[in-house]
Parts: sequence; structure tokens; C-alpha cells
Amino acid sequence: MGAPKQKWTEEEEFALKAGIRKHGAGKWRTILKDPEFSGILCLRSNVDLKDKWRNMSVVMNGWGSREKGRIALKKSKQTPRHDENPMALTTGVKDISDEIVEAKPLAMSAGPPQITPPKKSEAKLENLILEAITNLKEPSGSNKTAIAMYIEDQYVSPPDFKRLLSAKLKKMVEARKLVKVKRKYRIAPSSAFTEGRSSKLMLIEGRPREASRVDRDIKQISKSQVDAYLARMRSMTTEEAELAAAEAVAEAEALMTEAEEAAREAEAAEADFEARKAFADAATLTLKKGNAAIMWAGSGT
Repeated sequence: MGAPKQKWTEEEEFALKAGIRKHGAGKWRTILKDPEFSGILCLRSNVDLKDKWRNMSVVMNGWGSREKGRIALKKSKQTPRHDENPMALTTGVKDISDEIVEAKPLAMSAGPPQITPPKKSEAKLENLILEAITNLKEPSGSNKTAIAMYIEDQYVSPPDFKRLLSAKLKKMVEARKLVKVKRKYRIAPSSAFTEGRSSKLMLIEGRPREASRVDRDIKQISKSQVDAYLARMRSMTTEEAELAAAEAVAEAEALMTEAEEAAREAEAAEADFEARKAFADAATLTLKKGNAAIMWAGSGT
């Protein structure tokens, strides 16, 4: 065991404070090697300097617990190092008198805060989906993965976000707020007859809807907009009215064709799923039988 530690003298304490002013807190070895202080602090180690500075900081700030002293020391170690700048400590350490160093500002100067783009936490999922599709600007629509990545990048999302997103997309398609074509989502047009744009028939994810549901949806669109359409036709010439009527018929036929294609795609996807499931079940059964045979053969030997 080494020699017992001697009580710090006022001269040593003054040298420690002066060394910290010159080199900064934490530069214990540098302070001990400095010719200006090495003669006075020759009996002290870098650990002694560190412990003494921690105790002095606690006393000067009126703290009564060791824990607060540790916190102050820990934060002081996080201050940016300025080895070549002798004035670096002036932003963290403040002189109260010629012999006292204020430690609290040093403990609080833990370096510049990290600035990260804030994530918005409160917003309706429906609005986030519409925002994602609008900002992604994909001509054929955005798939669920792209929408999820956009929302997760811009907002704070819950752990079960993917499940909530799938359910919300399905509801928005059913509510005719989104159009789904080939697993991609687009915002539904506000009017079926606005600037000659065709209104697309909404499809529900996974399974085709019955013909009665399709007919009912088409009737709902026509009923909500027929008055405006008729008013527009009254202001048209005969040729313009005939052309508009022909366009409306073409749109209706396109809707039915798209619905039939979607139904066929859904049926094909369902058949493919059933085939894959049957193959997986057969493979699992074969594997189990093989393992059982191996175990039986092993027990027989």
C-alpha cells in the first residue's frame, strides 16, 4: 500500500484552480506536467486532482450529495476540448474571486445541443395517408410500403403502425376516398365529370365485391352528381350534350371493365395463395414424416 494521502494545502488548491483556468477541467496530466504547477503538485496524481476538483465543485455549489457531484463531473467531461485555446474554459468556468472557480456553469456546458428535425406526433392517420400520396407524386399511385416509409420518416408512429395503416387504407378505399389499382393507392377525384376525368371504381384490398355492390356504388356516384351534370348539359348545344353523354357511357363501360379485371386478379391471387398454402402444408407434413422415420431408425439401433 502507498503512503497515506496528505491534506491539501491552500497553495496546492490555488495551483489546481490556476491549472484548470489555464488548461481546462479534465486535463490533469497536462496540469501536472506544466512547469508552473509541477513543483507545487509534485505529491499529487491525476486521480488526486480529479477527486479534489470534484469535491471543490460540490462545496462551491452548495450540493450535499455525492450523486450531484458525479453528475457535475460527468457533464464537465462532455465539454468540447480546446487543447490549443487557453481561453476555452471561459465559457464554462466563471471566476467568483481571484481564488474561487465557479463550477456550476462548467457542469452545464455539455456542448451544443444536437438539432434533429422534429417529428409530429399528433395527426389523423387519414390525413397522413393523403399527405404521403400527395407529396410522393407517383403517377400510378403509391404502394403501402412507400406510404408507410413516408409517414414513419415524418411522424412518430406507434409500434403497431403497419397494422393500423393496412386497416385504414382499406377503410379509405371503401369510403371512396382512395382508389386502389394493382396494389397502389391514389386519391379519388372529387367529381366524376370534372374536366373529362374518368372516375375509377374503388376496389377493396384482397377480395372482389359482388355485382350488387358495384351497381350500388355506381348509382351512388350518379345520384350525388346527376343534378350538376344535368345543369351543365342544359347549357350545352346539342352536339356538346351528345358528346358528353357518349363520354359518360364510355366511362361507365370502363368502370365495369376495370371491376371485372380486378375481380379476375383477385380470384387469381386467391387461387395462387391456396396453391402455395397447399404446397407448404404438404412440405411440412413430409418433413415431419421424415423426422419421425429418422427418430424411429435411431431408436431401433
